[in-house]
Amino acid sequence: MTGDHTLYGGTCPNAPRARAEVCSRPHCVIGSIAMSAAISRKTLLAYGSLGFPIAVLGYPMTLFLHPHYAGELGLGLAAISTVLLVSRMVDFVTDPLMGWISDHTRTRFGRRKPYLLIGVPVMMLGIWKLFMPEPPVDIWYMLLWNTVVYLGWTIVVLPYGAWGAELSENYITRATITATRQVYTIAGLIGASIVIWIYQEWLGRSDPGEVLSGIAWTLLVLLPVSIVVLLLLVPEREVSTPPRQRAWWRELSSMLRIGPFRRMVYVALAIVIGEASRHAVLVFFMEDVLQAGDRIGRTFILYYLMGVAAIPLWQYLARRYGKHRSLAIAMTHSALMVLATAFLGAGDYNTFLVFYVLKGASFGAFAYLPLAILADVVDVDTAVTRQKRAGLYFAVFGAIDKIGIATGMFIALQVLNLTGYDPQVDPNAAGLWMIRLEYAVIPTFFFLLASFLVWNYPLTSERHARLLAALERREARAV
Repeated sequence: MTGDHTLYGGTCPNAPRARAEVCSRPHCVIGSIAMSAAISRKTLLAYGSLGFPIAVLGYPMTLFLHPHYAGELGLGLAAISTVLLVSRMVDFVTDPLMGWISDHTRTRFGRRKPYLLIGVPVMMLGIWKLFMPEPPVDIWYMLLWNTVVYLGWTIVVLPYGAWGAELSENYITRATITATRQVYTIAGLIGASIVIWIYQEWLGRSDPGEVLSGIAWTLLVLLPVSIVVLLLLVPEREVSTPPRQRAWWRELSSMLRIGPFRRMVYVALAIVIGEASRHAVLVFFMEDVLQAGDRIGRTFILYYLMGVAAIPLWQYLARRYGKHRSLAIAMTHSALMVLATAFLGAGDYNTFLVFYVLKGASFGAFAYLPLAILADVVDVDTAVTRQKRAGLYFAVFGAIDKIGIATGMFIALQVLNLTGYDPQVDPNAAGLWMIRLEYAVIPTFFFLLASFLVWNYPLTSERHARLLAALERREARAV
């Protein structure tokens, strides 16, 4: 994640100690981002570019896949929720293992790049089979190809995230790198929304299966192009402290003893479970409660545009009050906007759109701030263990994210199934109220829980600056 003082021209005269201190004056924040990591604008933009297709892929995985397999292919909600949970639980093993392997890899091409070359073809094969299945299909088919997609995702995204954390060691620079990647991520989500909008409102093809097919073809073009740009234009930094050769589960045990990391695990779980439970029923909410299923594409375009527009606000708040306080504010804002939709019904789409777009303002914050905070946690680990384990940290965080998504979706779909809701028939009153409850009330609880947990997060910018100064002094003595 990038943002150095050299990014947009020159160094900052108000930042006397390059890595330990960053000028707090608003006009210097982007320009004064750490003389320690002179990241060019070209490198910054090239690094973030992979976020675009990754976001396009994540969109249908949580929104359209289960409505398609349940409504058009006839699989039960209970069975689908179990598949989603099992395939994500596999990641709890593969993600830390991939992070450990990536951290301990040494090749002439770097530690991270080889795995991106391996993972993209795996991901593309899974997308082809999962998004464009040829009926009839059964639950085992869905389980197999869902797992393949997530395996490819793991092989690509975890080294990619660790690579970004290693581009700079500066607190503010990392926030800017993360924000840049998040801009690409939101751009990818907007791109996916445009595909959906074209299919639904231009072509009149609003079935989830048709939407999935359009997104699949988009991904099969974008993924190889993005990976070539990334590999050719972004260098890897040399790591001065090679990791010790220990089993990855022992590494994981030592990581969980780092207090700030444990806190962020709890925060991330609360955020992701809340969002996943909402996403699991969003298509059903718009189709059956609001009776506006053909307007999903335009809704998300406006939502993500608001997310992009609000990123500078969250960057300012992160500089002014700290990343953790900014995240807490964003989660509280999200809770209020989601709760406001609890009593909406048929014909209330315009009211829903207002609250939904307002919630989009906080989307960018809780998508990028946790990762920026995690990059700072890696420095705490380096100070304690004298190792560079960014890959493993992002792997564990990625596994937690996936398990949170699977848990939230499992709970939401299982509860819907218990109420007798069937996507293939008109819902009863109990089913409609349960959709409202799961869309509004349950996420609100988890968002407020995340806000409470992160408000007094211990690793502030001041403490991080002192930590970096200590690390620099230690490295200087070792030279």
